[in-house]
Amino acid sequence: MTQRAQINRKTFYLHYNSLDDLLEELQLEIIEHFTRREVSYSNMNDIKDLIRVFFEHATHMPLLHERLMCSGSYYPFWEKINKQIMKHRKETNRGAFGMDEYSENLVFAYYGANSTLLFRQWVADGKKLSLEELIDVATKLICHGMSSVVNKK
Repeated sequence: MTQRAQINRKTFYLHYNSLDDLLEELQLEIIEHFTRREVSYSNMNDIKDLIRVFFEHATHMPLLHERLMCSGSYYPFWEKINKQIMKHRKETNRGAFGMDEYSENLVFAYYGANSTLLFRQWVADGKKLSLEELIDVATKLICHGMSSVVNKK
């Protein structure tokens, strides 16, 4: 790893006790990136803004962060990050949906999992859609579910 980063092994260990320490720092950095802006879940416009914020932040992450989010071997690493982000969102927005705690937990889980899943798919597809197209489709899916994209008969 140190050869790939073009640093001396001793230099690495001056800053970190272990690789786990480096990964923990990366996790905290990514979590802070997604939680520094307070958001509201009080109405659909807030939800649409939140979706935009997520995808704009995600598309401007450093490449390393994108790889950690999108590469299959790092899914457990990213799931830990996503769990912390959604924990923060639940704590700062508890009661926003007027539901009991467990129903709200499902709403937050739905949003967190699906936002990440859609971003991963966009990256896997080579980012063929523009950011605006990605946000548009993601907003429809997250805000209106499958009924927003399935042809009605």
